[in-house]
Amino acid sequence: MHPDAPASRGGEVGASFFVFIFRLIDTAQIELRGCGNERVMRTVQATMVAVVLTAAGVASAQSHVELNLFGSSSSLSFGFGVHHHARRHVVVGPPAVYVQPAPIYVQPPPVVYQQPAVVMAPPPPPMVQAPPVYVQPAPVVVQQPPPQVVTRTVTVKEPVPERPALIGFKYTPGLSGVFTASGNSVGFSGARFTHSAGLEARLSRWFALRSDVELRNDSRSFDVIGAKVWLAGGDWKVKPYLSASLSGTMADSRPNALSVGVVGAGGLDVFFGKHFFLEAEVRYRALPGNCCTEVPQVTGVVGAGLAFF
Repeated sequence: MHPDAPASRGGEVGASFFVFIFRLIDTAQIELRGCGNERVMRTVQATMVAVVLTAAGVASAQSHVELNLFGSSSSLSFGFGVHHHARRHVVVGPPAVYVQPAPIYVQPPPVVYQQPAVVMAPPPPPMVQAPPVYVQPAPVVVQQPPPQVVTRTVTVKEPVPERPALIGFKYTPGLSGVFTASGNSVGFSGARFTHSAGLEARLSRWFALRSDVELRNDSRSFDVIGAKVWLAGGDWKVKPYLSASLSGTMADSRPNALSVGVVGAGGLDVFFGKHFFLEAEVRYRALPGNCCTEVPQVTGVVGAGLAFF
């Protein structure tokens, strides 16, 4: 018998054991692949490889064992051979098997949101309304000061009467006759129609200068340098007056004679505005001597006039 025969027999037993293990690994891979659990299959492969390597280490003490491992994505196949050499050692030829560690999923801790506490304010204390207290105020007597009397002197100016127009022209027709008086008898004879015209210069509301001419069918009289004075207020509309004038008379019976005398008159003026007036007047003419006894001494006229300026 060869001195190494026991060792060769031990190597054959070890090889049979490895064949059994490898078949078991193939069967487990096929079953696990059918189940589709890739992670478990990888774990089983890693475990079996570790067992094979351990057994190979034990067998290397007795004989030289050469183990070849071949893996693919679909299956794993193993082959081995036992060689007798002078030196006993184990040569492992397959590439390193990298086993991918299973991913570790760490579940994050749940986020707990703590709702802020709601603090309710305490209710206000109950309000007790006191009953109203009515206090009647004392009467307040306010003494009014005496009324202040304001004395003011108001000077009321009298309206100034309107000044009459400066120049007045009038026409006063009438009747004239001879006045006779003897003893207790008074007579008026020889009445005739008379035309009289006059001109006045009103110097104020009370005084005026006048000139008149009196024309009859048988004689003529000229009254010049006369004065007229109103007896009523300046603003009256009806104003009585008196006047006196120097007079000269001429008669047809004595054409070359001129009788000079005076004539007095009294009358009434009625004013309608500033520019129109009515006049009624009675005149008495005094002639000296017996020159013109046939000339009428009394004349009464009524007429109207216009005033200007």
